[in-house]
Amino acid sequence: MVLLGVAIGLGALAHFWAQTLPPNWDFYQWNNTATALLEGRDPYVEFGYNYTPIWLLLLGALKWISSDQESFRLLISAVLFLVNIWIVVLLSRRGYSLAAVFFILSPIVIAINGQHQQADSIALALALAAMLYANKESAEKIVPSDLVAVGLLGLSLSVKQIFIVLPLWLAFRPGPLRRRLLYLLVPPSVFVVFLGAGMAAFNPRYVIDEVLLHGSGANSPLVLTLVPHQLAPWILENRLSLVLSLVFLIPIGLLFRRLPPFEMALVYTVAALLFAWGVANQYLLIPVAAVGVFLNIGFLLWFLGASVYLAGAPYPDGLSVPFVDRVHPHLFLEWFWMGRDLFPYLLLGSVIGAFWIRRRDYSPPKA
Repeated sequence: MVLLGVAIGLGALAHFWAQTLPPNWDFYQWNNTATALLEGRDPYVEFGYNYTPIWLLLLGALKWISSDQESFRLLISAVLFLVNIWIVVLLSRRGYSLAAVFFILSPIVIAINGQHQQADSIALALALAAMLYANKESAEKIVPSDLVAVGLLGLSLSVKQIFIVLPLWLAFRPGPLRRRLLYLLVPPSVFVVFLGAGMAAFNPRYVIDEVLLHGSGANSPLVLTLVPHQLAPWILENRLSLVLSLVFLIPIGLLFRRLPPFEMALVYTVAALLFAWGVANQYLLIPVAAVGVFLNIGFLLWFLGASVYLAGAPYPDGLSVPFVDRVHPHLFLEWFWMGRDLFPYLLLGSVIGAFWIRRRDYSPPKA
């Protein structure tokens, strides 16, 4: 507990130092969309806001109580750090205290939540919390904790659609059909409710375009690494990387179907980045907790590379830490190629981890 408290204190210092650095473009997007919301304008039409209203409403509330851009940025930083602490608590409750320390002190988390200020950690926290509830009961029937779990997972999907395939993974797990259907159908339904609310409040065509059809960067690490360079551009331009992502991501759930839900969600975060159809800087935060839990040489090399990339990247894309910023240009190209640069290490860690995780003696599945 002492180590965890010290880590949280050091993490807070680093996190709030990072928010004093020049902001990423996304912060100006948050400022514009929150202002539009408070003034009764449509942020989807004017600024291409591309999430459901949950994050927008939170931004609007923070903007409403702030006095200027600096206080607005500080409030976002405070909220995201509280979310970091929530993830630390969730990991600790599951017995992963060292991984919690690893997470809160990670340069990746400090860069993305402190300086960049993206919402991926909120979706991660909600999903991990959901899996703790999903892991509570072993009854054959649906119990209240199952309802809490699917509700939280639905909220996670409504913040960011990181865990969009996780309901299918959960449906692969052993258990009665009605419980498996509950986990398969309810979380996406919650997402649809929030999407519908956004369509009712704002221009529905723009909401659909921005939330469902918004394309991540066409820079799938899988495609850029393994597909011949003559063919890769055609696959990326036609968004076939999305198909490849699902082709790989869905069967992985069958491989780990007997894991407890919490560990399954952690494995999912690694697989989601490994087979992502597009990668931006904030996506590097998604598997950090899992890397801390399942640490091996491959994951360690990925973590060190991603940390150097974000710590050394020039403003406004990273922390531009002295000395690291001089090393950075010799290790990484621009962000478009970053996922490809890190892919071999994440793949190595995943292969090693797959053997280790499947052999580890976890408690029996409870859902």
